Amino acid sequence: MSIDHALDALSALSNGARLVIFRTLVNHEPEGLTAGVLTDMMGMRHNTLSNHLAVLSRGGLICGTREGRFVRYRACLDGMHGLLGFLLDDCCGGRSELCLQPHPTDPACDCVAEVPAPPRLFK
Repeated sequence: MSIDHALDALSALSNGARLVIFRTLVNHEPEGLTAGVLTDMMGMRHNTLSNHLAVLSRGGLICGTREGRFVRYRACLDGMHGLLGFLLDDCCGGRSELCLQPHPTDPACDCVAEVPAPPRLFK
């Protein structure tokens, strides 16, 4: 995966609503969900969801298949694995064990990620 493709995927996932949409689609593999079902599940307007789906698609993280009048969206697991591989291989210098678990003696591990984030609303 190129840096540009990784940036597109990371940028797509950097929005809370898109991250929830992507995780929802991953949880509904392999059958996926139609746009109408996603709209109801996410509690957002159709055009808002459509914009989020377009960004995720450009990031290579989801794909849509037309089924008559409906479009069924699925997580692109190859895109997700490509991004994870990019992060593990390139960002960890090929030593994936550095990325898989923190070293408790490393003071850099006392990070903000341990502080719970405030709840977000996606309407």
